[in-house]
Amino acid sequence: MSERLPVEVVFLGEPFDREAVIHTLRHLAMRVGWTLRPRAERRIIYATTENPTEISVEEGDLVILSSQDVKRHMTDSRAGIPIKGEHGGRLPFYHPRGDDINKRGWIRADVIAGAHALLNLLFERKNRPEKEDGWIRFVEDWWMEAGFHKPEPLADLWLNSIALEAEKIGWPGVEKKGEDALFLPPGTIVLTHDVDYMPTRANHGMPRFLRAVLRQLWTRRSATQAWQVMSKYRKAFFQSVPYNAIETIADTETMLGAISSFQFTVKRRHRSDPVYDLSRYYRGEDDLRNLLHRGFEICLHGSYKAGRMQGGIAEERCELEKILGTSITGHRQHYLNFHPATFFPELERAKLEYDMSVGYNDMSGPRAGTLFPFRPYDIEKAKPFSVWEIPFILMDTTLATTYRFSSGEALDHCMEQIRPVEKSGGCVSVIWHQEQLSGLLDPGFDGTYWTLLKGLKARGIRLTSGQRLLPSMDELWRMSVEE
Repeated sequence: MSERLPVEVVFLGEPFDREAVIHTLRHLAMRVGWTLRPRAERRIIYATTENPTEISVEEGDLVILSSQDVKRHMTDSRAGIPIKGEHGGRLPFYHPRGDDINKRGWIRADVIAGAHALLNLLFERKNRPEKEDGWIRFVEDWWMEAGFHKPEPLADLWLNSIALEAEKIGWPGVEKKGEDALFLPPGTIVLTHDVDYMPTRANHGMPRFLRAVLRQLWTRRSATQAWQVMSKYRKAFFQSVPYNAIETIADTETMLGAISSFQFTVKRRHRSDPVYDLSRYYRGEDDLRNLLHRGFEICLHGSYKAGRMQGGIAEERCELEKILGTSITGHRQHYLNFHPATFFPELERAKLEYDMSVGYNDMSGPRAGTLFPFRPYDIEKAKPFSVWEIPFILMDTTLATTYRFSSGEALDHCMEQIRPVEKSGGCVSVIWHQEQLSGLLDPGFDGTYWTLLKGLKARGIRLTSGQRLLPSMDELWRMSVEE
């Protein structure tokens, strides 16, 4: 473990939320090797002032300018994050008198408040009704109005600007090793398989087959691919049960030196929920125990309404643990049907350790503006949640039905999305549904996944499950602050 750089945070004026500022800065500190603590030689001055020219600082201090406009926006405004500048220079909450300042070590915008708003989905919290079912689409979020055509890792860019400015004024870098080496290039991909369908020997996957054909004809507008699905299903009908690829996934990922998680649903509360009964599914619970025995992870796939029900996720976690006979730590919400104001408290109430629900159904990329795990913040109680959020940036069904990519185009798109993760040393999750990997859903997309994994493995990218990362993330978080 490397020595960490002690950094003091000094407040000049009243910020929008002191605890939230420290909490957000910890996400940077854990990645760059800093420890936030009192009375350190290196200081970050967080200045909430209308006149920055009156600020008196010492040599080597790093200054982040804020104003009362930030607090008013955070508490009262329903608008998106105000941004000044273009392209890579876009800054959030630019200080009204920022143009008067041109000093090294001074950041003329409240990049911490901007990152806080993004990580906690603040625009969605304020503008989307809590009781309205459904998921937010990219065009309904704040990005388009701000001039973005796709999600960008803005929270990372804004926080990283603090580290870059510190480097310019001579702060020493920290060589990361041990637990510190988690977030380094070429990065980590958390592999996940949502199990939204399981066939039985009685139905032989016929319901999924009919939907798959309709999917190709109606959604993807491809009679050729509909015919390919029918041809493949005809061959598979007389072999193993079609649409069950769990054992194949485990075997192939093991051969590639990868590990993943499977997200299972245990309740049917809505017509959109999977129809299988996990406690009775056709080969019994031994299949699940075999996954666990081989080192794969089983997570809860919260039913469609669970994320909006008080105690719903906790109830489903207990039921899944009863079936498995062991505890679980991870979760993803089915259809991403949740509201951030109530969802994260429910995850905390369920005593889950991490979640992977923050992403878009209809767009690839970082919905919360980050390519790193983060801890959401309880805005109502002004304190951090203990649950980790591992953002997801890719989903097979989005590639197939929203973008309508061919399998080759999907592979190119996946690599385009993962390159920033590789460059930054980030850690994100990707979703490939287990029935997709049967080869009977979107022709070629099973091969796309395996080709992607082989390419990532060759580049040295870690391919793992969320559970295996938790000890290192917890330790880095602990070391990021000294009370």
